[in-house]
Amino acid sequence: MLQRYDVIFFGGSGAYSVLDNVPWIHDGMSVLQDVLELGTKAWASCFGFQGLSLAMGGTVIHDDALTEMGATQLHLTGAGKADPVMSVLPETFWAEEGHHDHVIEVPDGVTLLATGDKLHNQAFKVNGVPFYASQFHPELTVERTLERFIHYRDHYIDGDADEVFAMLAAGQDTPEMGQILRRLVDL
Repeated sequence: MLQRYDVIFFGGSGAYSVLDNVPWIHDGMSVLQDVLELGTKAWASCFGFQGLSLAMGGTVIHDDALTEMGATQLHLTGAGKADPVMSVLPETFWAEEGHHDHVIEVPDGVTLLATGDKLHNQAFKVNGVPFYASQFHPELTVERTLERFIHYRDHYIDGDADEVFAMLAAGQDTPEMGQILRRLVDL
C-alpha cells in the first residue's frame, strides 16, 4: 500500500506517548521503518519525530519539566541552512510545539537540521533518503495551536487553562514555516 504514495506525512498525537505500551504505536513504528526502506519522501512531526527516532535506535524520554508548548524559538544548524527543504527558514525561527516526550539522543544515520535552547534535538533528515522529522509542527500556526490546545488541554495542563491560552496566543508565527512541506513535495 505504501508504494502508491509519492509523499507520506506522520503527525502528532496530543493524547498519546510513543512510550505507551499500546499495540498500534508499535505497528506505527513498523510503518515508519517500512517508509524508510522504500525511500519514499516523508515528514514526521512531533509524535512522528519521536517514533521515528525510537524506530531507528534513538532515545526518547517522557519529562513534563521539559514540556514545550506554543511558539518556541529554534535555530538551523549549518546542515539545516544548506538543506534544500529547511533552508527556506531564517537561521533563528519560531515554530509551534506541544509535547511531553523528548528525543534526547538522535539515532545514528541522521543529520541534525535544527536545535533549540531548551531541548537540543528539534529536526533531522535521515541520511540517504528524503525522510525529514521535526519535534515542531510545520503545519501549525498560532491560530491552529490554540484550536489544538482547546481540544487537548486536559492532556497538557492541570492548572489555569486561561493563563496557558493567553501564553499560546502571544506566540509568533514564522511565515516561511508553511513553505517547508511544499518544498519537500517539490523535491
